Amino acid sequence: MTAADDATLGNLNLFEFTREDTRWQVPHTIVEEGGVLLFAGSSDFPAYNNGVHRTDDGVPGTEVIRRAQQFFGERGRGFSVWTRNRPVDDDLRAAAEAGGIGVFSDSPQMICRARLDDRSLPDGVEIRAVVDDAGVRAFADVCAEAYTSLGAPADANRSHFEGPTALRGPHVHAALGYLDGTPVSGAMILMSHGIAGVYWVASVEAARGRGIAEAVTRHVTNLGFDLGAASVQLEASVMGEPIYRRMGYEELERREFRLAGPPA
Repeated sequence: MTAADDATLGNLNLFEFTREDTRWQVPHTIVEEGGVLLFAGSSDFPAYNNGVHRTDDGVPGTEVIRRAQQFFGERGRGFSVWTRNRPVDDDLRAAAEAGGIGVFSDSPQMICRARLDDRSLPDGVEIRAVVDDAGVRAFADVCAEAYTSLGAPADANRSHFEGPTALRGPHVHAALGYLDGTPVSGAMILMSHGIAGVYWVASVEAARGRGIAEAVTRHVTNLGFDLGAASVQLEASVMGEPIYRRMGYEELERREFRLAGPPA
């Protein structure tokens, strides 16, 4: 399989995660037609809660942005859009820039092609699967605090896990890292298209630098392979990228994460 094929599978997994993650929010709206996926969550925060994906590269970039501006304009919200560093996204990038939708961050899509070595956990750390409501609440609390470091409000972060199906299903597997009995780190995988995608890697600030998030990410990565994934992929944050490279993840492509403000 070529790197382009791997990247396509990662993109398809991201689309599936977006649908699932949006369904976990209450209320939510998903409109998918004509090669465009529009999603609006329970929060009006534009990053991750509200956005657009082009699911068919044959749809003109100008049409994608037009539909997104109309959809979110009717709701008085800003939104997010991803553009890949591939020629096929040149028109979408140009349309976004023409619409005043600037780049917020640039992140690598990374792949792990084989199971990682198992390692001993740091002192005082244990990893538990999320299997009940208490686990979902703990996972939500960790993410709510952790992602404020990237500028996302805690309430918007927590809103991703408010629905009754959050972190549940045979294709979703989440884990928490506990330090002396307190949940401090988390990560999850979503299985689709023959691969596993890693999402919501998080660690509260007080627990960073101890290798706990790395341990949880290693755990869910290997779980993906144990469940039959051909590869495991993730989109790395600035903080996570050097850790994932050290673990054995490789860069496939890069994505620009763009944000449009709410209508004036």
